[in-house]
Amino acid sequence: ETIKDGCVALYHCDDDVIRVLPPDLMQRRRDADAAFAHLGIEAYFKSVIVHEVAHAANAGTPCPYESCVVADQYVAYATQIMSLKPEDQTAFVERSNLDGPVLAEELSAVILFMAPDLFAQNVWAHLQQQDAPCDYIGALTRGRLTLDQGRL
Repeated sequence: ETIKDGCVALYHCDDDVIRVLPPDLMQRRRDADAAFAHLGIEAYFKSVIVHEVAHAANAGTPCPYESCVVADQYVAYATQIMSLKPEDQTAFVERSNLDGPVLAEELSAVILFMAPDLFAQNVWAHLQQQDAPCDYIGALTRGRLTLDQGRL
């Protein structure tokens, strides 16, 4: 319950620990307009676990910068959405109201931190534009591709 407002789970890479709110508290903290608000609490809870496990699984991904938070979150959100039932994925897309291609430039740390729901929606739309989505994720997890820009 010490997880800050706005968060429902955290992966602590230094300790290799995942902290997750219990479903009842997670439900109370949910925003009715959030990108994943259409999910029942059980499906949402499971998807959050998938998101955090993706962080843990990719903790050692090579990064040419001090941090590759955009690539890391891209993989976590993509994996989270992939874990949803097809009808829940469709509802996620319908709620996003995105109307056109998403450019890699729209997957930035600024958007991630200022509008995480939009970032998640952009991730899914961008991933669906790839000829080989799983290969794209593979390139990110192997450090062959990054979406991060380093410090300006």
